[in-house]
Amino acid sequence: MSRETNLNGTKRKRSDVAEKVAQRWKSVRYSAEMENMAPVNSNNDSDDCIIVSESKIIDLTNQEQDLSERIGTNDTAKGAVFKLMKSDFYEREDFMGEVEDMITLKDIFGTETLKRSILFSFQYELDFLLRQFHQNVENITIVGQKGTIMPIEARAMDATLAVILKKVKLIEITMPPFASHHTKLIINFYDNGECKIFLPSNNFTSMETNLPQQVCWCSPLLKIGKEGLPVPFKRSLIEYLNSYHLKDIDELITKSVEEVNFAPLSELEFVYSTPSKFQSSGLLSFYNKLEKLSAGTSASDTAKHYLCQTSSIGTSLSRARDENLWTHLMIPLFTGIMSPPAKDTTGRKKAEILLTNSLINEYSQRKIKPYIIFPTEQEFVTSPLKWSSSGWFHFQYLQKKSYYEMLRNKFKVFYKQDPAMVTRRRGTTPAHSKFYMHCATNSTGPCDASQVFKELEWCLYTSANLSQTAWGTVSRKPRNYEAGVLYHSRRLANTRKVTCRTFTRDRRGCAGNPTHVAVPFTLPVIPYDLAEDECFCLARHEND
Repeated sequence: MSRETNLNGTKRKRSDVAEKVAQRWKSVRYSAEMENMAPVNSNNDSDDCIIVSESKIIDLTNQEQDLSERIGTNDTAKGAVFKLMKSDFYEREDFMGEVEDMITLKDIFGTETLKRSILFSFQYELDFLLRQFHQNVENITIVGQKGTIMPIEARAMDATLAVILKKVKLIEITMPPFASHHTKLIINFYDNGECKIFLPSNNFTSMETNLPQQVCWCSPLLKIGKEGLPVPFKRSLIEYLNSYHLKDIDELITKSVEEVNFAPLSELEFVYSTPSKFQSSGLLSFYNKLEKLSAGTSASDTAKHYLCQTSSIGTSLSRARDENLWTHLMIPLFTGIMSPPAKDTTGRKKAEILLTNSLINEYSQRKIKPYIIFPTEQEFVTSPLKWSSSGWFHFQYLQKKSYYEMLRNKFKVFYKQDPAMVTRRRGTTPAHSKFYMHCATNSTGPCDASQVFKELEWCLYTSANLSQTAWGTVSRKPRNYEAGVLYHSRRLANTRKVTCRTFTRDRRGCAGNPTHVAVPFTLPVIPYDLAEDECFCLARHEND
């Protein structure tokens, strides 16, 4: 084991995996030669690897800035939108098509009116990140996990970076093994008294921003002021911030958020996970929100479709049995197959998970269809940069093949992008986003696959992968910090359903339309070919 100095000057041990990843990333030069790169690995349920550097560490906390913002006025806020993160590799500088559908970190951080930016993430590559900011920015607050911040090497430091670096305030979070500060959240304050929130699917590193497909949810402009009525989104966001139990977050972040008028987000919900033992979060909180909003909406003559698109699939819920979080717990809770969790005499919440064959029968009788979108090995082979984006996708099913075979062969739950519908520039490059969605179709006639997931009952866009670490269960709390935004048809003022489109189709004429959700994978998705397709598994790929 090697040792290194962290941001506070103390020593800590580093795992062999982190050592391997650190050496790999240190050797990377971000160029078109990425196609020849090998993927990186992680040994836990997180979709990201801890990246560290052997270089001299720069202290970010030696100069603290006043975090007050100037207040002003501006026009009425526009609606929230999803944007596709522009890639240096898939969209060249001479490509100008559908620019309104795309966003860059420069767009988020590079405006001269930005005065203060607050960032939550799992990884920070400071050399890359700080170059995205305009020199006018006054304060940058970084909330990150110890050991996941790549400092600026002395040879990369220049006058511009040195100036920006002095404006950084670092708040470090200590996490236990195999747990992550996985939230991806940006809160920007501008010099005219406005605020804007972003939820990117990428962490703040160059490779992750550019290699997998990434998206970003962008809030409308929010003004400083009080709401007329309580806004659930704001209440949940403040609960999330309070769950850190840190004075710096209370003083530097929460107080500022409390001053913002969240009325433009009154139709949306903020869904989060926190390891804090004092708050309900993760799966139980999400379930309770859906129960409250979905009362009385079920119909017996509909087929119910539940889709999860994820970049990581966790291990079985049980060591003794093969149980998947999506098929065996989440969907049964959402559909009423499983009774709402109740507390026993010890105060622990209990839930009876049905056996696989019983669940399959229930799904058939209730017309429930589960989907999990996860990349196949062939999708990496046929993507423009081949294996270079594979390091962000984790499903270590070789550790328990029966678990994988249950999902693949019994539930037939795996779906992929339609290769005939992907864009020419990005091809079958998988998306690092995480979407959970539900729609219903008429079950009395044949199902038109092209219409499935066009209109949704609800959709959650989040940082939370399909793992117990991210979500917890009904008896266990989450171990990660996660954050997302929930769209629900019962919350929409003017429409019955949440509408959904895909970035992979011809986007001309779509930018700025009233679509609520835009996803970076094809719709419809197509089922795995059980004779040929296998989920990507890094261990399997390395042994080929």
